[in-house]
Amino acid sequence: MTEAQHELGPVSSLKAEAVGQPGSRRFRLLVEGSSGGSAVLWLGKEQLFNLGVAIKRIIATVEEQHRAHARSSAPSESLSDPSSGRGSSVEFQVGRMAIGYDEGVALYIIVGYDTETEEDAIPAVSLVATRDQMDSLADEAFAVCAAGRPVCPLCGAPMGPEPHVCPRHNGHKMPEA
Repeated sequence: MTEAQHELGPVSSLKAEAVGQPGSRRFRLLVEGSSGGSAVLWLGKEQLFNLGVAIKRIIATVEEQHRAHARSSAPSESLSDPSSGRGSSVEFQVGRMAIGYDEGVALYIIVGYDTETEEDAIPAVSLVATRDQMDSLADEAFAVCAAGRPVCPLCGAPMGPEPHVCPRHNGHKMPEA
């Protein structure tokens, strides 16, 4: 597993949620490590949606590789010391994230970097999750992102709670730069 400031190890819970009213929501991942550590990772809506897309892609890639290389050996059970995240709690705004797959333990890895983190710094948090946990997180991320304001079928802009002025419906158009 990747070295990080807060290593949560295997997770017992990995959830996506939105806080606030549509139009002014904030998005976050809630992580509970099996060893007692926890994290609240604040994301933008686009970050959460793109995380869901990336998870679905990596799951599909890993499954395709497994079908192509039908392995006969069982995955090893050695992980980095999960007790390093025991009891710790961290909360931060995510600047960037990375996901990967560790064939040695057959688990997916997520690392998150704080917005204040330098390019070459170690991640603020790292965790590992099963395929089912990751797939469920991706589905939940899509549902949370879609639960906001409806989009206008004509222009694609979010509608409400204020009246929607659609440039394609009523002739109003923003001047082109």
